[in-house]
Amino acid sequence: MQVSFSNCFKGHIVKYLGKSDFMIVTNSKPYGVIRGSLRKWKKISLIACNSCARICETGGQKKLDELEERLKKDGFDVVSANVVPLVCNIDAVKRRTYEADYLVVLACDSGVFTVQSIFPDKVVVPALNTIGLGAKDSNGNIFVMKKF
Repeated sequence: MQVSFSNCFKGHIVKYLGKSDFMIVTNSKPYGVIRGSLRKWKKISLIACNSCARICETGGQKKLDELEERLKKDGFDVVSANVVPLVCNIDAVKRRTYEADYLVVLACDSGVFTVQSIFPDKVVVPALNTIGLGAKDSNGNIFVMKKF
């Protein structure tokens, strides 16, 4: 996947293949930063977005499985790992319950804040950095149209 930066966003909807392909662009935090936010004696649940983050190759099932495997290998108590269609969708996040102390979220800031608002008694750990608004072309390239 190639991510390019562009300053062509001027309030116009960019269209590719006849549909709007705007998205939130994310990148992964270093594993050490995520690991350093957790405690081995606490239960951990992982939540991954299957929309924008998956397209950026920072979320979805693949990245969820990779993070779960790595945390377990390092001795963390990962009790669940779930892919949510859109973590920024309140109803999609509310459908699940999490029996964990920590919720590690592989989603943009909108998804992280959604999880925090629904589960205020949990420690929410963002696993991604939100870069900005993006658009994807027909070749799969992602362009950052507006940095946050």
